[in-house]
Amino acid sequence: MFGVALVLVAAQLVWRGVVLHRGGFFGDDLNMVGRAAAEPFGLDYLFGVYSAHVMPVGMIANKVVTSLGAYNWTVTAAALLLFQLAASLAVYRMLRVLFGARWAILVPFSLYLFTPLALPAFYWWAAAVQALPLQIAIAMAVASHVTFLRSGRGVDAVVTGLWFLFGLGSFHLKAVFAIPLLLVLVTVLYFPVRERLRSLAVVFGAYAVMAGAYSILFLLQLDRLHGQTVGAPASEVAGRAMARMLGVTLPVLAAGGPGPWWYKFYAVPPQLMIGAAWLLVAVVVAVTLFFRRGAWKAWLILTVYPPLLMVPILAGRSLDRALGEEARYLADVTPVIALCLALAMLPLLGETRPYRRRIPARAAVRTACALLAAGVAACSVYSAHRYVTGTEPGRAEIRSYLASVRTTLAAAPPGSDVYPQQTPYDQFGFGYGDEGLSNLTLSPLAPPELAALMRNPRPAAAPLVLDRTGRRLVPARLTGPYVAAPGGCFPQRGGMISVPLTHKGGMVVLGLDYRSTARTAAYVRVGEQETEVVFEQGTGRIHIPFTAPGASVRMEILSADTQVCVIGGLFGGPVPR
Repeated sequence: MFGVALVLVAAQLVWRGVVLHRGGFFGDDLNMVGRAAAEPFGLDYLFGVYSAHVMPVGMIANKVVTSLGAYNWTVTAAALLLFQLAASLAVYRMLRVLFGARWAILVPFSLYLFTPLALPAFYWWAAAVQALPLQIAIAMAVASHVTFLRSGRGVDAVVTGLWFLFGLGSFHLKAVFAIPLLLVLVTVLYFPVRERLRSLAVVFGAYAVMAGAYSILFLLQLDRLHGQTVGAPASEVAGRAMARMLGVTLPVLAAGGPGPWWYKFYAVPPQLMIGAAWLLVAVVVAVTLFFRRGAWKAWLILTVYPPLLMVPILAGRSLDRALGEEARYLADVTPVIALCLALAMLPLLGETRPYRRRIPARAAVRTACALLAAGVAACSVYSAHRYVTGTEPGRAEIRSYLASVRTTLAAAPPGSDVYPQQTPYDQFGFGYGDEGLSNLTLSPLAPPELAALMRNPRPAAAPLVLDRTGRRLVPARLTGPYVAAPGGCFPQRGGMISVPLTHKGGMVVLGLDYRSTARTAAYVRVGEQETEVVFEQGTGRIHIPFTAPGASVRMEILSADTQVCVIGGLFGGPVPR
């Protein structure tokens, strides 16, 4: 039987490999790659907050893949397939531990392998490095916990705790609720609790301590978020998102839908498919309740688990309900669907009298299952095809842009000052604050010396930026409100000049127009950040990158006999002239 399971896994990987062949980097992927290329491997990198996540497991994977080749999709696709292989084997182990070596476990296992519910997260590197490790953690934690419940050995509880910790390090906001909830439900509904009440209290107490400690670490990092809010959404917003995700997206994708997708993330099935999906769900539930004793327990788990899983997602996306409705957030429900379907169909290992009634002839059951599986598989293939073809043009555009940028930066003259800029396509606009700027996202494409200058831009008279195609470096101009000196020059008193320009923080460029009687050095301060610059003799403009907030710009001219007239200035973002 294990050989057949491996054949099924191989078929899944071939299918996913074909999907990845048409894929590419997208959205948050650029921020992830840029961060891995720019930051040294250490605790700050591993446990730093990223888009409301503290995810050391994903950051390790990201660092390894990026070190093998920044923006190398072949390496990234190989890593995704390895993650998927591990997740598939973990789900198989979970089913094998709970139900034994039954051929029937291949039915829920196949549903896990081929459902399109997991595809949006798998197809996106930044999402996959959270979703796939969490799937591994869920399946392995359930397998280890059930082993502990049967054996009573402490080592199995420790192993479960390690898998829980692995899940916390993968997708904390979900794992902190999802894994303990699932373990509690399986324990209470399927195993005698009174016999091991004390040991279970110790075990779950230890898990609570782990969850609390990791949550404190997460909360301590929240002040480092840029532009993203974590909090409770409005009840109306939460209700609509829940209804959409659990009433449409979950049942339709689990049944092989949705067929059409909207804007790469959202399932938009026709009403007929929604009705067909719910009819299929109703038939499966009714049949299992009719034949299987205790089938209601499985469906109770599947009723409770997804809504609770959505709560932290809606909290993390409190300002944008649409983000909380992305299908990728349901990817880690797939192992639980497989588990619950198996619990509703099959007896646990050692269970006696599992069925209420005699099951019809095996041939009829096999035929029905085969027809049902074929229908779901056909819908899955169609939905996956629609998803991939819908996203392919955007991914191809990004691939072309990244290739052009790599060529352009490789040909840049030594010492070029390439300033931070917003990347031009909508697909790149997923970073918050400075995370989406080119000094992070595009610097991995540059030769090492230029990459260092891009990440740490210096004052320059003639900075450069990429044009919208990425094929040329062109002079930069700044966008922003300009403040001119009322009398032609801001006063210079005792070598000090103050300009009433305010900056709230974040990467920005200060542009100062000046006229100087001689070449002189000066210190320019914004808040607590100070930069040394050179004012050339005559009239010119100096561009100075800053990140610190400040209520004014202060300058100290280092040459006492030099008069510098600052004509005006602005804080702005560099764009092509």
